[in-house]
Amino acid sequence: MGVQLRPRPPDTYAALLRELNAIGNNVNQLAYQANARGEATQDEIWEAARLVRQAVQLVRDTL
Repeated sequence: MGVQLRPRPPDTYAALLRELNAIGNNVNQLAYQANARGEATQDEIWEAARLVRQAVQLVRDTL
């Protein structure tokens, strides 16, 4: 019929997507605050970097 079926993704993918979404929301809030003030504190930069590293690790652990 011309349709290529793929296996269902593992259940851990849904949990990963929820975690990545939460991390993305946190990074977005930090960026919003920095833009509203016209600057970011060193702590905000470190926190954003930590969240991105956490996201990368979650992906690595899941895949």
